[in-house]
This record gives sequence, structure tokens and C-alpha cells, in this order.
Amino acid sequence: MPTHAIPDFIRADLDTLELSIADDQLDSLAHYLELLLETNQRTNLTAVKDPDTAWRRLILDSLTLLPGLEMLEAGAHIIDVGTGGGLPGMPLAIVRPDLSFTLLDATGKKVAFLESCVEALGLKNVRPIQNRAEVIGHEPEHRQKYDLATVRAVGKVAEIAEYCLPLIKEGGRMLSMKGSAAEAELADAGDALAVLGAGDLALIDAYPEGYDSELVLISIVKDRPTPQMYPREPGTPRKTPL
Repeated sequence: MPTHAIPDFIRADLDTLELSIADDQLDSLAHYLELLLETNQRTNLTAVKDPDTAWRRLILDSLTLLPGLEMLEAGAHIIDVGTGGGLPGMPLAIVRPDLSFTLLDATGKKVAFLESCVEALGLKNVRPIQNRAEVIGHEPEHRQKYDLATVRAVGKVAEIAEYCLPLIKEGGRMLSMKGSAAEAELADAGDALAVLGAGDLALIDAYPEGYDSELVLISIVKDRPTPQMYPREPGTPRKTPL
């Protein structure tokens, strides 16, 4: 693989976050980002178009989830719900080849892009699938089969919990990337979380104090089965949140 452009500030930012990324993995991240920004000129994958901004807001933001994956054993299964152009799932899969990633999106063009990335990058641990979380949440292959669900920019906490928690095993977790409204959304979602099987909750600042980012990670542990009626019909969690 040729060497792809990696801004100098990325290594400094990774040091700040105390994340150790191998050079070949950084090159794969750069290759993925090039494919994403190139395809984005024809297919809407992200609103971010500037490469430096994309490194920080797409790649680096995704990598802030890495500490939340440290407790997973090799071979653990992760599903990235509403992955879009592959965020945060693709960067995480590149850096954690020992874990198995399913990238879920309802849009065919986005899934086709992800399939091309898997081939171009030679990834053996990534499976893109086209479907809706409300559908696969009732399929035996997926229901309560995942150790971790990740989600970014899909909806409010009550909505995304209904997408994700039915897919997660008891004892597994959901990790959601949110902005400054995270605490209020979490408070509003209390009834939904109780119904869906949520246990321990945590709000984690993604970056150290003083860093120019409002990114917050919400960690929700699943401690009991989700009732069979959830998730509800496609579109209902968004139109009528629990």
C-alpha cells in the first residue's frame, strides 16, 4: 500500500489522548479517509469536506472510543448502527483487527461504498450490511448477539437505545457519540432505558480538558433482556420515542 498523507497534528493529538496507533494502521486510516472524501464528491457520506477537519472530526473522534473497547476479548462482536460512511466503525476496525465489526446502514450506496473500502483495505474483520436496526433487532442472527454497539449522529438517546439495546447481549454495552446535549438527552431517556434493559450509565468526556471539542461518550450497560416487542416497527422509534 502506498503511503497516504497524514497531518503532523494527528500524531500529537494521539499522544494527547494516550492512544498508540501503529504506522501501518495510520496509513490505512489515511487511505480510508481519502476514499471517503473522494466518494463524498459523488455520494453524500459526510458534511465534512476539508481533509484536516475530517481527520479530527471523523477519524480522531472515532478513535476516542478505543478505551471503551479495551475490555473486549479477541473475537468479540461489535455492531456500528447507522454507520453511514463507516463512522466510527471503520477506523475502529482498522485499529482493532482482532475484533469483528458489523457495519449497519439502511442506504444501499453507503453500504456499497463500505464494501469497496473493505476490499481496497484488505479488511478481514468487517461486514457491511444493508438493513434497518428495527428489522434486524428481531432476527435471531442479530438479536442480543453483540458485545458492543456503537452509534454516532443517528438520533437522541431514547431513539438510539431502542435501535441498539435489542442487539446487545446481557452484560454488553452501547457506546454513543454525542455533543453538549448528552446529559439532558440521557435524563429524558430514563423511562426508555428502564424499559429496554439498560443498567449502569456513564458520561465520559472524549477529550482532555482544554481540548477544542464538546464530544461526549455515553456508555450504557445492558443488564437484562430487552422485551420482545422492541424495537418497534421501522420509523416508530424516531416518530414516537419511548
